[in-house]
Amino acid sequence: MSFRIVITSIVMLFAIVMGISPSYAERVTYSDVIKEAINNSARVRVKIEDIRIAHALYKQNYGSLYPEISVNSRTERYENLDKRSQGLDTISGEIVGGDVSSWRSSVYLSGDYYISNWYKKRYEALYYEKLKDVRVHECAAETKKLLQELTDVYSSLMEGKIKLRYGYDILQRLKCIFALKKETFAKGNLSYEDVIKSEADVVNTDKEIAGIRKELKENLEKLISYTGKAYREETEMAEFVHGDQREFASISMAIEDTPEYKARMKEHEAQITRAKGSANNFWPDISLYGRYDYYGSNANGPDSAFSDVREASYRVGMLISIPLIDGGSRSWERKRSVYEIKKLEEGAKAVAEEQGRGIKTLSAGYTELSKAHKHYRKLADQYGKMLDITKKAHVLGERSVTDILEMEKDALGIERDLKVTEHSMAAYEKRFFLATDYWKFMMEHYGDGACKY
Repeated sequence: MSFRIVITSIVMLFAIVMGISPSYAERVTYSDVIKEAINNSARVRVKIEDIRIAHALYKQNYGSLYPEISVNSRTERYENLDKRSQGLDTISGEIVGGDVSSWRSSVYLSGDYYISNWYKKRYEALYYEKLKDVRVHECAAETKKLLQELTDVYSSLMEGKIKLRYGYDILQRLKCIFALKKETFAKGNLSYEDVIKSEADVVNTDKEIAGIRKELKENLEKLISYTGKAYREETEMAEFVHGDQREFASISMAIEDTPEYKARMKEHEAQITRAKGSANNFWPDISLYGRYDYYGSNANGPDSAFSDVREASYRVGMLISIPLIDGGSRSWERKRSVYEIKKLEEGAKAVAEEQGRGIKTLSAGYTELSKAHKHYRKLADQYGKMLDITKKAHVLGERSVTDILEMEKDALGIERDLKVTEHSMAAYEKRFFLATDYWKFMMEHYGDGACKY
């Protein structure tokens, strides 16, 4: 082998590799689309911020269980407007002499600790802690809704690609049939009506292809809006694989595991916790308090008054407040909590009914598609046999090329319907998996979940 042949072979191999590499680079899978859509979704980010807000509210309310300690200071000018002779003047119990005016300053350290918060405010803090779990499940529910929409768009896009691919093959054969019929008509062996009908078939198929391309481009734009990625019409996208139907224990268990149902049940638990705090509002408020005072006064100026600060007094004690009459506000608050608990119970039942209805609808649709798939499979086998018979008959001179093209066109139509049905079944399997086992679905396609904060 000469040196020139070797160099030419290397160049051709390099050109082939460079030619096929873009197709590999632009191959998009369903999991890729899911990751891009979740990372690009403002809806999911809003729900994540709701989780952070709920967490901050929990920490804010939990802080009321700790003592509150503060330091306060004040410097002021005191002027005695009563000019009558009163002997010694006092300010806050301190003798300041006979001066009618003075500068005074005070510093005190105070603390309060509400023991009653442990049986009142503690339940409020626990309520917000459970509310944080509610927000997590609501975020998962919003993500699930996003993925359901995304699955529909991706499925419609792939179905359009399948129909378009077979549409071009069918159109090519129809054009060949039309050309052959025109040629036969020119020889006087075919009626003009058959030629016109053949041309109408070409135009009609071309119109169908235009409609498919329109829907395909619309779905492509929807996919771009979800993911934020610029996909092209010729971008290779992985099709759904048929035969991935998942088994689940029962519809009731699948419903209880959905994020929508879990969110409502966590909200129900949170409201029960809050109701306990409302019931305890009838108990007395108990608090411990303490205060340590420093005081100083001087007639010369504020700096002198502040430098004269000295220990003055301290006090500690316990305060017990027993509610007697409040206009019924505590009683009505408790009744409202009971009503809200009942409302949430009914809301959880409504969610369970809705989720169960969706799962049963998917199951029924999949069953009917399975029946249609069997019919299309039989038809595809029959048309395959008829096409072989037609080709053999053509070799024997009993059938024309036009007959072979007609049979190929019909076989392609059945094969297209079979592929579309298989794709629809695979899409139903994805929807079914998402509806019955969201958490496992996310582990397979995204990782450890989208609602991290």
